[in-house]
Amino acid sequence: MPILEIKALPQESPKKVQLALKKTALAIAEAYGCEAQHVWITWEEIKPGFYLEGDSAALAQPLETHPPIARLTCFEGKSSEQIEKVLIAASKTLAGELELKDNMFISYHEAKSGQVIAGNGIVRKK
Repeated sequence: MPILEIKALPQESPKKVQLALKKTALAIAEAYGCEAQHVWITWEEIKPGFYLEGDSAALAQPLETHPPIARLTCFEGKSSEQIEKVLIAASKTLAGELELKDNMFISYHEAKSGQVIAGNGIVRKK
């Protein structure tokens, strides 16, 4: 159940964003070890001028600053190595498809057993 929530400045090509999200979902699924339909990704655009690094605002996506900011939430139980594998797959694929070199920020968060509801029930560790 990996969920990647991304906030980013306007990109040069909105069509690239959709393709990047699809390829990133596939990369996450492979690295995480689940089917692609279990990977959810959302994209929110940050209003130009409302993303600052210090006192420097950006109106569109720069190549080396103001990286897209993402939060990857996965169910608990993965090893440090597995977490790194998923983070690297997500970052490299998304940054690569958006042509941002390595200009990406993704933090990993665990959803705990008994603290998540999905569909009609509480999700618990098996």
